[in-house]
Amino acid sequence: MRAARQAAWVASRVGAKVTLLHAAWAEDGTGPIDVAPGAEAELDELCMLMGADGARAGYEFVKGHPWHMLVRRALAGDADLIVAGKRSTTERTRRRVGSTAMRVMRKSPAPVWLVKPDHDLTHRHVLASTDLSAVSELAVESAAWIAGQSKGELHVLHAWNLTPEQQRDSSSMTESEYNALVEDARAHALSALEHSVSGLETDPELQLERGVAHLEIMKEVEEQHPDLLVMGSLSIGGRPGFHMGTVAERVLGQVDESILAFKPGDFVCPVALD
Repeated sequence: MRAARQAAWVASRVGAKVTLLHAAWAEDGTGPIDVAPGAEAELDELCMLMGADGARAGYEFVKGHPWHMLVRRALAGDADLIVAGKRSTTERTRRRVGSTAMRVMRKSPAPVWLVKPDHDLTHRHVLASTDLSAVSELAVESAAWIAGQSKGELHVLHAWNLTPEQQRDSSSMTESEYNALVEDARAHALSALEHSVSGLETDPELQLERGVAHLEIMKEVEEQHPDLLVMGSLSIGGRPGFHMGTVAERVLGQVDESILAFKPGDFVCPVALD
């Protein structure tokens, strides 16, 4: 329900249509099953609620694993955005993202928005993480749009550090030389970050942190408790999509908040249409 209403929230603001996919597939993944009695009536009611939210909505029944059906739609160009519920697995696994959601996140060429089950869909605080790449710029622009539509705060986080070469060279430096190197690197990172957000319609609060990216993201999430975490550079470009990249792999399974993630332009989807 939350995911559908979130999709309606977006669609009503951009003039898009929402298509609900109901996958008649066994929960244990063994194969297709009959559509549950009353499913059509429930979907009709949900579409009416989404219509009340200002969105055009319809639904389809499909035979296949939910993640596979969603990814195929995105691959075929039938989905500009996938919105799904963020359902936790068992407490024993301590993972915040279920296996279906994680597969969609890893393999979909389209952006994926995972919605926290109990979220009120009001985005008072949006946190965007950027590594200043092209896909991160898209993520930050989208985060700014969401914050603007919600009249919420936008925080943009960039984690920086000395390059491996700078770290090697620093071993022979004096303390004053090292401090100057660090300050110069920080100033360069800040300048690049400020330039990357200069065209945003929503004025962001910049957070420049020295450290390892995934650790800084988790620290900010734990301290700020944002309504939405937006990330770019989710996957390793040019390689099959079951590789998400170190930062995303370490963050996604630990975050309770809703997540919106983007893929780079050279992402290679591992799912075939035929």
